[in-house]
Amino acid sequence: MENRTALKCAHGCRNYGERLSCPPHILSVEDFRKILSEYSDALLLVEEHNTADVQDILEAWGKFQKESFHRMFELEQEAFRKGFIYAHLLRPGPCNECEKCNLEKCVKPELRRFPPEAVGVNLQKVLEKAGIELEFCKPDKTVCVGILLAR
Repeated sequence: MENRTALKCAHGCRNYGERLSCPPHILSVEDFRKILSEYSDALLLVEEHNTADVQDILEAWGKFQKESFHRMFELEQEAFRKGFIYAHLLRPGPCNECEKCNLEKCVKPELRRFPPEAVGVNLQKVLEKAGIELEFCKPDKTVCVGILLAR
């Protein structure tokens, strides 16, 4: 966990303050660090998407991230059903369940999850430890990463 990762969210992400799943509407890095100490296991979820023939990468990213999230969310729900009642998913990218986020009150709270970067998780280092190289600005592939926490 790194404070500078959350800094990049606050100063560099177009979703900052625009979604209830993103800073400043979520836990601070310090609060998440405390909660993280209560988990013993983390499952790294990685989906690679071929984007070699994609014209609009930002539009495709939103679609890929949403599809990946739903598959990862099913894993969280299955973990819950298997007795991991505090299983919690850190989603790939910011929530995009609604076209525009209702900042007054989430209309889909059962799906509200925040991305790992928003609470200081350095995904590049996490992936490197898992033997996966995260390559940036590669037009031929897009990677969606989630983390399923359990105890």
